[in-house]
Amino acid sequence: MENDSIQEIWRQNEALLDNSRQLNLSLLKEVKLDKAQSSLRSLLFLPVSTGIFFTFAAFYALNFVIMHMSSWYFAFSGSVVAVFSIMYLVSSIKQLTHILSVDYEAPVVKLQKKMVQIKTSVITNLKIVAWALPFSPFIGLFLIKVLFNFDMTTLLNFHLIIAFVMITLLLGLFSSFILRALRRKNLHKKGLNWFLQGSGNQVDEALGFLHQIEEFEKEECGDKPKIFG
Repeated sequence: MENDSIQEIWRQNEALLDNSRQLNLSLLKEVKLDKAQSSLRSLLFLPVSTGIFFTFAAFYALNFVIMHMSSWYFAFSGSVVAVFSIMYLVSSIKQLTHILSVDYEAPVVKLQKKMVQIKTSVITNLKIVAWALPFSPFIGLFLIKVLFNFDMTTLLNFHLIIAFVMITLLLGLFSSFILRALRRKNLHKKGLNWFLQGSGNQVDEALGFLHQIEEFEKEECGDKPKIFG
């Protein structure tokens, strides 16, 4: 009888401890998920602003191509700007969709996978910049024509053409270096995270809050007492 009484007291104490753990976990989740949501909310400005900007840029560039079809270099430079603007627009829409579709009631592991998706979408924006680098001389030709209505090709001579080609090749090499650094396997490396300062570190902040919840769950499960007898 005395042993049964001790086991009953033990069960009661375990029930109280379990209720306390559930309450602590619930409070921790509420606080940390609010912080994670706040971090991602601050990231919304990036896809919204870039989406709006590159929508106008794409339409303007396409109109530029139509107006300058007689000059292949202007038509090509306008096409380059239009293509990369559309790529940026599509990437921004995907990123915005990922952020808005986060279910904060989902399990922590599922939330972590969603955060990685968002971070990958931010990296895609940087990849687009890297892909555009070798075309920078043509983008410059486009911008000077648009901003100053000046045709830079009127200044071209043999030496400037060689310089143009050399710059394009160097930017191509630099682009390859950046694209290697932006591989998915480098998601947790410091160099890549430095690139994301101001445009993706919010995801790491959110992941940090989720990691704290995950660690708390592991500690609580590991400390849970067992009933003997």
